[in-house]
Amino acid sequence: MVLLLKKLSLVKIYAIVVIIFLLSLLLAFFYTNPVHTEGVTRHKVTVNFNYIFINNLKVALLLIFLGPLTLGLGTFIVLVINGLIIGSFLGSIRENLSLISLLAPHGIIEVPVLLLAASVGFKMVLHVFSMKMDFRFLFKYLLIVVFGLLIAAGIETFVTPMFLKGVL
Repeated sequence: MVLLLKKLSLVKIYAIVVIIFLLSLLLAFFYTNPVHTEGVTRHKVTVNFNYIFINNLKVALLLIFLGPLTLGLGTFIVLVINGLIIGSFLGSIRENLSLISLLAPHGIIEVPVLLLAASVGFKMVLHVFSMKMDFRFLFKYLLIVVFGLLIAAGIETFVTPMFLKGVL
């Protein structure tokens, strides 16, 4: 059994992570009541690239490094919490789905990158069990995650506000 787990590829782990994320997202979506969303924000909304990037980077680093430190439990918890948060948001706006245009431009990149970070965290658990840490693997995927989060934060900061006036 342990030998079988050690041979799990990152792609297979990613597929498992997607399933866990979607299950938690759907659970929250169906148990969240819709809210009235017209005219929610009447004041100016400000976005800060550094704040968005650092916040997402913290989540990604938790997903990656809690894996080997907690034997996957911490990564699992952070993954499920993020699925619940996004599912609750989507469930609360289900009557005004035009608000998805605020989430979609950066979410298309941000969510898969965070799921990749969780996959790396779980893969590192397997490295712990095999008593062989692959730092090239870690560094390679850490760079991919950081680059992806930089792109997502840029889109969230500079593109998403363009949709704000038409939606709210």
